[in-house]
Amino acid sequence: MGKRDLVSIVTPCYNTGKYVHRLLESVLNQTYPNIEMFVIDDGSSDNSAEIVKSYIPRFENRGYQLTLIRQNNSGQSVALREGMKLIKGKYFVWPDSDDFYASRSAISMMVDAFERLGENYGLVRTQENLLEDDTFKIIGCNGKEAKAEYDKLQLFEDCLFCKNNFFFCPGAYMADFQKLKDSTSLDIYTDKNAGQNWQLMLPLLYNYKCYTIQEPLYNVVARLTSHSRGQYAGYERTLAKIASYEQTILETLKRIKGLPFERKEKYVAEIRRKYCRLRIWYSFQYRRRADFERFYNEGLEFGCAGKKEKLLKVLFSVPFVVKGLLYLKHKLVR
Repeated sequence: MGKRDLVSIVTPCYNTGKYVHRLLESVLNQTYPNIEMFVIDDGSSDNSAEIVKSYIPRFENRGYQLTLIRQNNSGQSVALREGMKLIKGKYFVWPDSDDFYASRSAISMMVDAFERLGENYGLVRTQENLLEDDTFKIIGCNGKEAKAEYDKLQLFEDCLFCKNNFFFCPGAYMADFQKLKDSTSLDIYTDKNAGQNWQLMLPLLYNYKCYTIQEPLYNVVARLTSHSRGQYAGYERTLAKIASYEQTILETLKRIKGLPFERKEKYVAEIRRKYCRLRIWYSFQYRRRADFERFYNEGLEFGCAGKKEKLLKVLFSVPFVVKGLLYLKHKLVR
């Protein structure tokens, strides 16, 4: 076999010095012979950059290339955009800096699948092990029930609407980079909280098929995240997050080449309804009555204030009724 096509890896990194060595080791130990890797340090304040630098000579000794790029804390989407300007590979992967490959042959198997499948395929993915943080015990598997192949539109809509157990952890995905460029302008939407996986996956899933290797070749570490202190802070962050997700998807739909205007408008309307329902639900969950009324009225305009939303409107007063009944019962039994 002659020289293999170059695989390019771009990894945004922010304060993951405790974890990034695992990804670097797993790349360094790959059996695939031709890899370049760019780690975009997004203004880390820990020792992430020093750890990455320490691996550069080891990558060179392996015949790989590792490059560290520093940027101000601008978010993963900016890091990914900047990294994609530099890559030269035929194939492209973008793993998170705190996860790692589960098999030394992971990249080889994904490239082999591309070479076997032909021009109709833009993505190859594998199943993903879910690991407990401290023990690395396997606690689940994303994609365990996934079929090897789907109709193009099905996976596109599963990704778009986050349904049917579509899994997003990016290290399990490999893209044909030329097909990605053919499907979108690569003009990544760079809101700091933007979801970059939608921006890469959706254009490819609409225009090309995706193949699933039915073996977990990637490890995702399931870590507990810190929760905000106080209901209001959590609510504000939740609203900001879902607003960014919604805008990311809407911006991505604009950029997908080959997506007809009528279908695009249909998806835009469905996404707006979906996220309006989420705002109704979270304002109910956090007991924000004024926001609930505003989002509920928006739901009426969008046509998404259905039976569930109407029930939530009724339930807003239930806790006060229940408290009154309990107080009355307490008085009676005394």
